[in-house]
Amino acid sequence: MSDVLILDVAHGNCAIVQNAGVVAVIDAPVGSAILDTLDQLGVAHIEHALISHSDADHLSGILALLTSSQVSVGNLYLNPDAAKDSVAYRDLLAAVRVASRDKAMQTIPSLNVSVPGTLTVGDISMTVVSPSEALALSGVGGRSPDGKPNSANTLSAVIKVERTPDVGVLLSGDLDATGLEDVVASGAKLTASALVYPHHGGLPGSGKPAEFVQGLLRLVNPAQVYVSNGRNKHANPRAEVVEEILDHGCGLACTQLAKACGDPVTATHLEKWPAAGRDAQHSCAGTISLTLGESGAVRDRAIETAFREFVENHVPGAMCARTKH
Repeated sequence: MSDVLILDVAHGNCAIVQNAGVVAVIDAPVGSAILDTLDQLGVAHIEHALISHSDADHLSGILALLTSSQVSVGNLYLNPDAAKDSVAYRDLLAAVRVASRDKAMQTIPSLNVSVPGTLTVGDISMTVVSPSEALALSGVGGRSPDGKPNSANTLSAVIKVERTPDVGVLLSGDLDATGLEDVVASGAKLTASALVYPHHGGLPGSGKPAEFVQGLLRLVNPAQVYVSNGRNKHANPRAEVVEEILDHGCGLACTQLAKACGDPVTATHLEKWPAAGRDAQHSCAGTISLTLGESGAVRDRAIETAFREFVENHVPGAMCARTKH
């Protein structure tokens, strides 16, 4: 059984962590992939749900979980965002009120290095490494401890999921350049063998792309980088981001086929899990399952080989063509 599933949700992020009968969900975009996956896993209860930040592509799907008659949520962690006045955010507030009253869900309006700090899923730890307490206190719409303006991305939670220290997977949400500067200032340790790259492979806010990628990869030092992207949204991953990742010597895989990589193509290598791009032939790696071992967060060897053969044989314009195999 896989420890971590990185779901192909098109434009958005979602990861499911499971061990010893305990399940956690990190981020939940709109779409059926998350509920379909939980149903396939036979999950009726989510112990911990963490929403990295309040953008709709990380938040909207939590409504389906909170209102589902098939799945319950024990604890919901997220940071308040007073600047957010979207339909999705207002719907969230209504759903939280009902779930807290009728389903005894606990809502913790804080997600930083101190609260909750580290949560456990069986023998797997999930540790929040950003935002720091000081950055969290500055709030969305405020200014960071260094005086820079904060967006929702600045306060996006970054979470290390690991069984063995420093060889797990880092879920970086939509971390931006200001948030990364705060990570450096706080001294948080980001080392992991796999990285889900921030902002779907897009640009880091006001920061320079090359400097951001290089700085993040030096801190994480991953062997493998994953991008959770939608084929039809924002032309992600960006070519300049991909080049820096490959120059660092990392392996690279995207959940969906970027437009820059070529036309949609039938994929027979996809894992058994739901994948938002499957029917439209938009999936590339699709939903990715990882096992957390002493050597790192790794994919099944046969599945990884089938994926790389798919890229080599069917995606002649793949941006990741230089990636190590």
